[in-house]
Amino acid sequence: MAQQTDNPTNRVGSIENRNFLSPIGFKFSIAKMPGVDFFCQAANIPSISCKEDPVYSVVNKFYMPGDELEYEPLFIKFLIDENMKNWYQCHDWMRTIATPKTQKEFTYTRKKLESQWKGTGDDSDWKSDCSLSILSSNYRVVSEFVFKDCFPTSLSTINFDSSVSDINYFTAEITLRYDYYDYYVGDAAYATDKTMKSTYQQSELGNPLTSMT
Repeated sequence: MAQQTDNPTNRVGSIENRNFLSPIGFKFSIAKMPGVDFFCQAANIPSISCKEDPVYSVVNKFYMPGDELEYEPLFIKFLIDENMKNWYQCHDWMRTIATPKTQKEFTYTRKKLESQWKGTGDDSDWKSDCSLSILSSNYRVVSEFVFKDCFPTSLSTINFDSSVSDINYFTAEITLRYDYYDYYVGDAAYATDKTMKSTYQQSELGNPLTSMT
């Protein structure tokens, strides 16, 4: 039998918590767009894929697992506030990265970036970590997905139309690219399944963090 790792989900045993995951139980957070996370209506955990490498032989072609993971983009949908402040936050972030008018618009330095959780988030420079917290039926954190070094790549259209009869408030969608994501098991998961060791709000060395903001 293969030796088990310390991964909290890689434990022998049945699923102890028989409740199902709710699509409305989540909270999104990103330091560079605080207006977006407050009004966030939809987010996703992107798919991942691992390509296979063919191995040729005289009888057939075999496959070995590849050594790289490919992550799909992160998509966020949020309500636009009346002053459009949260829409401006995304627009201005993209504007200062792409510099469509002049290179002087680029106000960031392209240096190695630290995680926003190590400070206030102000030193994250032109990228930023973001977090998607998954909540239990009691609205406690079951898990947290942290997306490393995100930056926006698209911002959706806003269509005004005076002919509509019913007012549906504007939403916007943004696409975020990132390097990879990690997940952390929350205390709420351990409370309902003792085989799931909590790693939420811990550093990479396993030390507890006093604050995630």
